[in-house]
Amino acid sequence: MTLQSSDNARAVVGVTSNRLLVDGVHRDWLRQKYLKALLHHAGVACVILPTIDAEDARLEVGLAIMGALDGLVLTGDESNIDPAVLKAPASLPPADQQDVDGGIRDRPRDRLSAVAIGSAIALGMPILGICRGLQELNVYFGGTLHPSLAEWRLGSGLMHAEKPDRPRDRQYDAAHSVRISPDGALFPIARANEAQVNSLHNQGIEVLAAALRREAWAADGLVEAASVIGAPTLQIGVQWHPEWHASTDLLSQRLFTAFGEACVAYCQTKKH
Repeated sequence: MTLQSSDNARAVVGVTSNRLLVDGVHRDWLRQKYLKALLHHAGVACVILPTIDAEDARLEVGLAIMGALDGLVLTGDESNIDPAVLKAPASLPPADQQDVDGGIRDRPRDRLSAVAIGSAIALGMPILGICRGLQELNVYFGGTLHPSLAEWRLGSGLMHAEKPDRPRDRQYDAAHSVRISPDGALFPIARANEAQVNSLHNQGIEVLAAALRREAWAADGLVEAASVIGAPTLQIGVQWHPEWHASTDLLSQRLFTAFGEACVAYCQTKKH
């Protein structure tokens, strides 16, 4: 089977998975919400990208797989990013999935994202980062993250944090507003200066990478969306989760539609 799209086929995008360790067995996993939103609202087909172990980090899996794709989606996850691994995926940390601060890190996912982002940037293909995916883009390009928003600014942790007392579906309801830059890549998609978004994250952007442009921000100043400066196509990340209520939320639908259109346009350029 080939991943190359025919003239009547959908564009095909790679979607990052996460590493899960259960009973000593490693598994790659991904929430179906991402795939359904991409299928129904971006109109693309999906290939799930596997995580990368330390001993395989030097393999050029990015070039082998990414060259056959038309876009990249960096998904969200509860795990914290290890900046050292994401910047240098061939590094060998002492442990793959434990954080000294008590949180969970997923270094196999960090390695995957580093290789995938590097390949996508080199190929000039569309990128959509979601929550952790925005943070990965920022770290990849040299930006930094707040280790915990709860310790950053009074009230900010509560505004951005997951609400575990609510039913899971209701945790993804709109939590706060964001301002949208009028001269960026997000404004033509959102068609508004302000939007309501959900919020379920503990980390956030501290220093925005010089290669990224701020597209949206929260009332406390936290960067909520950023795009790659000078990108040949749509390469953007958002801090919220547009996949969760994409069937009813207009901004989510527009974001996925714009990403899908960019993937189709990129696919067409490869044929000529």
